[in-house]
Amino acid sequence: MSARIAASIVPRARPRSRASTRASRRRGDAATRHRVRAHAAETSQRGRAPPTVENHRVGSRSVAGSRSASRSFDDDVSSSGSFDEGARVVKARPLRLLTSYVDVVEALCRELGTTSKGDSVEFSVYVFERGKSSDKVVAAMKRAVKRGVRVKCSVDGSVVSKFTRWCEGTTTLTAELEALQEELGAEHFSFTPVSQATHAKFMIVERKHGTGLPSVIFGGVNVGDRFTNWRDFAIRADGRAAVDAMRYALGSFERTITSNDDADIVFASNLPTGWSPIAWTFPRYMTFPGRFEVKQAMKQLLRDTRYSKYSVAMAYIDSMGADMLAEMLRRRDASLTLIVPRTPNVYHDANRKALKRLVDVNASRRSGDSNNLKIFLIDDMLHAKVLYAESEDESVADFGMLGSCNLKQRSLGQFVELNASIRQPALTMALRRQLVQLVEESLPLTKDDLVFSEPKATIEEWLG
Repeated sequence: MSARIAASIVPRARPRSRASTRASRRRGDAATRHRVRAHAAETSQRGRAPPTVENHRVGSRSVAGSRSASRSFDDDVSSSGSFDEGARVVKARPLRLLTSYVDVVEALCRELGTTSKGDSVEFSVYVFERGKSSDKVVAAMKRAVKRGVRVKCSVDGSVVSKFTRWCEGTTTLTAELEALQEELGAEHFSFTPVSQATHAKFMIVERKHGTGLPSVIFGGVNVGDRFTNWRDFAIRADGRAAVDAMRYALGSFERTITSNDDADIVFASNLPTGWSPIAWTFPRYMTFPGRFEVKQAMKQLLRDTRYSKYSVAMAYIDSMGADMLAEMLRRRDASLTLIVPRTPNVYHDANRKALKRLVDVNASRRSGDSNNLKIFLIDDMLHAKVLYAESEDESVADFGMLGSCNLKQRSLGQFVELNASIRQPALTMALRRQLVQLVEESLPLTKDDLVFSEPKATIEEWLG
C-alpha cells in the first residue's frame, strides 16, 4: 500500500456512545439554531407570508422537452445553470424529516387514513415486497378506496429491478397489486408495473373537500419488512406550493412558483423518456433520452464556493460518483466526511473500488496530505442518499439534499429519480444531527476496507 493511500486513512477507533456525545452535539447545533433564528428574522423583515400561507403564481409552460436520442452525460451540467422556477418553493410550510423505516410506514398509513371521498393518491416506489409492514400500507390503501378515494400505485417493473431481485433472492407484490386492481376496479385502484427503471419513491395526496392540506412524502425508502432496520431518510411536506412544485418537477403539472436564491425547497428529477443501446452500453459517457437534473443539482452544490464543509451519506457509489466528490475536494478550503455501509446489500466491490479511487485521486493531488477527507463505514445497512453543505460564513444557511438518487452512473443518467434541495433551517438542523449520529456509530476507513475483487467490481459498476 502506498504512503499516499495510508495518509488518507484515519486510524481505527471505537465509535463513541450516543450518551457520551450529547454535549458535543448540543454545541455543534448552536450555530444552526442561530441560523434558524436569523432565518425567522429575515423572513419577517422581508415581509414574507407566514408558513401557513402559500406564495405562488400560476403560469403556463410546457414541460421541458425530452430528447429523442441519447446524449453526452455533461451536456446539461454547468456551475451556473438554474432549474425551472416551477420546481421551487420560496416559503414552504414546516417540513418534517422522517428518520426510520417505521416512521415512513406510519406516515404513509397516516396520510392514507386522513383521506375522504373525492381525494386522490399517487404512490410510486422502486421495491414493494411482501411483509407485515407492506400489508399495513396495502390495507390503508384499500380502506381509502372504500371511502371513495382514487388510488394510483406504480412499482418499478423494469429489467433492472428484476435483476436486483434475482441477485438478492427477494419478492415483489406485483401479483397481489394486480389482483387488488381486479378486486376494486381500475377506476378506483390502478396498478402499473413501470417498464422504465423508476427509482423515485414518493406519495402525493390531493385532498379535495376541505379535509386538510395536500401533502407529499418522498425520499429513499422502499416498502418491505427487510428494510425495517435500514438507515434511511424521507421528508413529509404539505401545502399547495410544495405539492405543485413536486408535480412540476415530475413533469405532470404546469405551474410557475415565485422563487429566489433562498427557496426553502427545490425539486430536481431525472425523467428518461426512452431507452438507448449506446447509453446502456456506455453509461459513463451517455444518458438515456430525457431530462436529467439531479446530477446538475449535485454538481452545483459541490461547486458552490460559499460552502467548504461537506458531509455525504450514500448507500452506493461508483467511479463517476467518486470523481464528482474528488472534483469538489480540489478546492483547497473544501473538506468531506463520507459515510457508507460497510456491507451493502448489493454492489459491495463496486463501492470499495470507488472509495479507493477517491482516496487515491485526492491523495495524489495533495502530495499525500488527505486531512480534508474522512471516510466512515457503518455496520448497519445505510440506504441514505444525502449531501449536506456548511459554510464558514454564519450568514449562509446550511444546505441539505436528499432523495432517491445514488452517486452512480445509471442513477444519474438512466433512472427516474427525485431529489430535493432544502434550506429550511429546522429541517437542515435535524438532518445534520442525523449525520453526526451516523458518524458516531461508524468506524473510520482502514486499508483493509479498500480491498475489492476484479472483475467483480467492474461488472457491478457497469450493471448498477
